[in-house]
Amino acid sequence: MAAGIFKSVRLLAGTYLAALGAAPLAHAQTSPFRPERFDEDWSTLAPDGAPYGAQFKNIEIIDGVDVSFGGDARWRYSMLDAPRLGIGTEQDSWILQRLLLHADLRFEDNARIFVQLGAHDGIDRELPASTDDDEFDVQQAFFDLSAPLAGGRVTFRAGRQELSLGPRFVTTRDSGNVRQRHDLARLIYERGHWRADIFGGSPVSSDQGAFDDQADESQDLYGLRLQRALGPASLDVYAYELDRDTATLTGVTANDDRISLGARFSGRAGEFDYDSEVMVQRGSFGGQDIRAVGSMLDIGRRFPESPLSPRIGARFTYGSGDSDLSDSSQGTFAPPFPNSQWFGQNGLASYSNTIETAALFGLAPVEDVSLNIKVSSLWRAETADYVYAGSTALTGTSSGEETYVGTSAAFSLNWRPNENVSINPYVSYVAVGDELTTRGAHDVTYAHLTVTLRF
Repeated sequence: MAAGIFKSVRLLAGTYLAALGAAPLAHAQTSPFRPERFDEDWSTLAPDGAPYGAQFKNIEIIDGVDVSFGGDARWRYSMLDAPRLGIGTEQDSWILQRLLLHADLRFEDNARIFVQLGAHDGIDRELPASTDDDEFDVQQAFFDLSAPLAGGRVTFRAGRQELSLGPRFVTTRDSGNVRQRHDLARLIYERGHWRADIFGGSPVSSDQGAFDDQADESQDLYGLRLQRALGPASLDVYAYELDRDTATLTGVTANDDRISLGARFSGRAGEFDYDSEVMVQRGSFGGQDIRAVGSMLDIGRRFPESPLSPRIGARFTYGSGDSDLSDSSQGTFAPPFPNSQWFGQNGLASYSNTIETAALFGLAPVEDVSLNIKVSSLWRAETADYVYAGSTALTGTSSGEETYVGTSAAFSLNWRPNENVSINPYVSYVAVGDELTTRGAHDVTYAHLTVTLRF
């Protein structure tokens, strides 16, 4: 009974926020919003043209102490006619609602306390994900202590926090309803063009009760990342270790202690943009030695002076698979907290045992509207290994002679009526290969409509 009341309250709150988002709001010249809300800086924003929510930022409590408030709401309606490529599943449709509210208390530049509460609802999903539902709970709660050091600035951060260290391999997994977060300690040092992050802790499990989420003691995450800005380009080098008591790869569940070493180089050169990354993994999976690698290259050229401001690009992504399921080596690439939307928003692909080539085409027909088309083909890196949908190895897809998985076409539109509102329709079609068809898979159509509000 109480759970039903709480869900009704959340749905009513979401309806109110939707009405708020429909109101005409001013455009900001430069958006202060960031994917990680704790990274925002509203202090230099001019009052004219500021988006809704500026009136709740930098409210002075006493001299040197101020507080900011903000919130997020996201609704996504999805339809998928063949989850997991149709292997043992039927058509599914569902609604996800995410509501977040945060407060950021700052003591000049020396200390801060950031708290974010969240409520998440998954409605009518036949194959629910573990991150669909969560009652009112603490999404983030951490404190910062900062001080000048050696010509730069050092910050110690401790508590529950989101950790995004790039667009692919260590992310907040925003495509899910409950964003990934961790209970950890983090040391950040910034000086000029340099930044270093050192961290250690555990990911947080999403239990469905109210205020019951805790650190998952069966997992430990440690790492460091060094960044260097190089004009219009940037270089990241990093080392992460994720130790899990139980993980499932190649149809086997075992202890997984995995070290990931890598580098990313990205930026722009004139009208060209590029993004490249390589990650090598070592460690142990059960009694096997891990020998895995993942890499990607994304290049494109923009034509800003042409009608509709097109961008044409190409992408190559590789994640190794296991060539022999019975030997002493484990070759399946498994990044720590991957962004599954890299391949598409249908959740039907994975970095594990994957080779993908893609052609990309983008248009900006009017201000605040962008259209993107992606056409891609996918292969297994190793026939001995499985086809993976997200982190799930699809039953009956290992072995065989054909590496080809299928070809996909996806279309997405992103419309920002103002800085507070984003509307994203998306549709994709996957044509699976002949060998997978004989194993029970079939072509897949997926579509969703996402509405996001923030203040």
